[in-house]
Amino acid sequence: MKNRRLLSLTLFLSAIAPSILLSQSLKMKSVRIWDSEKANFSGFVNVEVSQGKIVSIQQAKEIPNPEFILPGFCDASVTIGANAVGGKTSKGELPKVLLGYLSAGFSHIESVADPNLAPLLKEMAKSKWNGPILSQSQKPNLYPELNVGDGAIYQSGLKGTFDPKRNRHFPIFLKEMDNRGFSQTELFSKRKEVEENGHLALAYTFADKTSWEDALDTGFSVLFHPMPEGTNLFRAQKRNFLWAPMFGILYLQELKKNPEVWKEEQIHWAKLNPHYAKYWKESLVPEEENSESFPTIPFSVFASQFQLEKETHSNLLFASGAGHLGLFPGQAAIVEVKLWESLLQSDVKKEERQNESPSNFWDSVFGRKTYTILSIPKDEESLPIIRRRIIQTLTETTCQYLGADHGGKLRVGGPAHFSILTENPLKRTSGIFPIESMVLGGKLVYTSKPTKEGTAK
Repeated sequence: MKNRRLLSLTLFLSAIAPSILLSQSLKMKSVRIWDSEKANFSGFVNVEVSQGKIVSIQQAKEIPNPEFILPGFCDASVTIGANAVGGKTSKGELPKVLLGYLSAGFSHIESVADPNLAPLLKEMAKSKWNGPILSQSQKPNLYPELNVGDGAIYQSGLKGTFDPKRNRHFPIFLKEMDNRGFSQTELFSKRKEVEENGHLALAYTFADKTSWEDALDTGFSVLFHPMPEGTNLFRAQKRNFLWAPMFGILYLQELKKNPEVWKEEQIHWAKLNPHYAKYWKESLVPEEENSESFPTIPFSVFASQFQLEKETHSNLLFASGAGHLGLFPGQAAIVEVKLWESLLQSDVKKEERQNESPSNFWDSVFGRKTYTILSIPKDEESLPIIRRRIIQTLTETTCQYLGADHGGKLRVGGPAHFSILTENPLKRTSGIFPIESMVLGGKLVYTSKPTKEGTAK
């Protein structure tokens, strides 16, 4: 209890005067931190932070009910300028949007399909907004060639130029139009050109089978969006690409068909993320089904394909798709992680479920009746293993892909980017959310507890 009071006092002082935290020590006693080498939590340790870095990690005595420390998470694809209700993010909304990522433990995010973020970075510094560390991909290229107007956030065709102010990621949107295929020769040539210039070509497939196969056949090493049914992968292909499924986008499109279940899910998301509950829980009300706005292929087909291609599960990259309709900062990650937990679970009592008669929307999605993204698991032992893998993807895999300065790890000499949890996220049924507090560069930037105006929010 004394240790908890010490941590609370230290964090409270940092919230009152955030700038002084970089010149003072933050000491946390008898906590358990994530060990990326073992993909599990350490024993009890004392952690000291000074000047925004972790300066020591030393063995400590055991205490009941310790706090758990996770490295800052990384998100490989968000759109800050979209407000998740079908419009654009206003300047007044930006502080809560940025805080939304911190509220779910994200220290680094990558913007894709946003205009130039330089003005936002200047405004963040000027207004002293708390937010994650931002990076921005090159302007996405649409292929096949489509007409775009002046000042558009996309570039037409594969003739785009590199912006030295953005990072090395070069997205190519393989959006099939009018049943036109793609020139594999041109795609291969463009990928090679991108790589020879020190950049990394990414393929956004829009869950299209032709796009997936063309991207794989031409050697793209990073793919986004769900894998369509019938995509047959060679063993070498399974080893040689990172995959961000972004299931939440299609999942929520289908979820909109059932407003009652949507409402129940809103309650679930709000419990896991107080920031979402405060600002966005009631901001989007699903409408009745509109056949033109939903994919013709049910989400269950993509879920089945994912479960079928088990070898790809070790290739996962995390991207929440925040900014798409219904996917808000923080909450979008909760949706994606819970889907991963559901789909990665061992297929317990499969024969029993096959004998059950599907009776509603959820049966068609997951093959059994459930009213939440993740039902109470029957396979209790598999979930901690699954969550360990998910945490590794959220931290080490995706953070290294983004080039995050902490590499998704907690280490002596490394930046102090981490979230603080009061429960072991490997054991609780709510998964790895919610967090209690977020520290970025040694500074308290978010806490779920009520605070006075002018402190961390």
